[in-house]
Amino acid sequence: MGRQIGKRASRGASVGFAFVALLMATAGYLYGQEGSATEAGKATVSTQPAQRDYRFEVASIRPGPPDGRLSGPPGPSYTPGHFRTEATTIPGLAFQAFRKKQGFELESPQWMVTTHFAVNATIPEGATKADLPIMIQHLLEDRFVLKYHHVTRQMAGYELVVAKSDPRLAKSATPDFDGAKLGGSGFEIRDGTVQFAKDAGSVDMCFGGGCALHGRNRTMPTLASDLARRLAVPVMDATGLEGGYDYTVIFIPPPMSGPGIVVSPGGGVPITELPDGPLEHPILRDALREQLGLELRPVKNVPVDVVIIDSANKVPTEN
Repeated sequence: MGRQIGKRASRGASVGFAFVALLMATAGYLYGQEGSATEAGKATVSTQPAQRDYRFEVASIRPGPPDGRLSGPPGPSYTPGHFRTEATTIPGLAFQAFRKKQGFELESPQWMVTTHFAVNATIPEGATKADLPIMIQHLLEDRFVLKYHHVTRQMAGYELVVAKSDPRLAKSATPDFDGAKLGGSGFEIRDGTVQFAKDAGSVDMCFGGGCALHGRNRTMPTLASDLARRLAVPVMDATGLEGGYDYTVIFIPPPMSGPGIVVSPGGGVPITELPDGPLEHPILRDALREQLGLELRPVKNVPVDVVIIDSANKVPTEN
């Protein structure tokens, strides 16, 4: 388990926080997924695995674009031996350090959301992309003197359950396959419809007017986490289905905001209760029921581990 960053600050110091909304494109954008096919737990946030204790060999931090916009395309965040990002924030780094994926999992003071930095770091020999979280934790501790604390909150969200029609999921025939592996290839678009090869890895993608969640040896907690990102509200697994499954669900993408986070220029604004009535995204609801035999049931008590950033230096220590 990676050690904590800095000292725990008192709750009285945590004033004026803003939720950081995670935006995602809904057309023509392919992005990777993280998380092991063997991860356990029913909440959207699982316990971090044991980490090797690495530090960046050299890390340059300089001011980023004032508005976070780049004049050209950013370089890759990770290449073997290097980590680089041209317009990140302290919360943005914290998302990676704490393995968070949704905006409701992390809070920070407002100034952190709008203050950007460019980071260029050298990864020590023997470290891999999987070791980035602990290295970023050390970077935040050493260069920004980050202080934070954890709280567990009961949030309104959904639980993923088996529909009355029973699940329509195939037990994975490849138990040794890493379900978090990117598909990358192994699929093609034909007449506006995505088709996956038998050896395609897990992928979350959008194409034209639709989106697809393709899982290979993926657990139900992982699927719940994928749905939480799509809906921008907590989703916990309550299916009782264990082990890895292969599946594909194709649906029309929901809006870029959901009942849990409202996207605004200053970040997301938390909403404590779901709206009355049916799900806000009936097409996704219908796709889950018809294609996978699963349903999303509204609940008001999804436990979520939230990292609250109490303070950090506005100017990092010198390179």
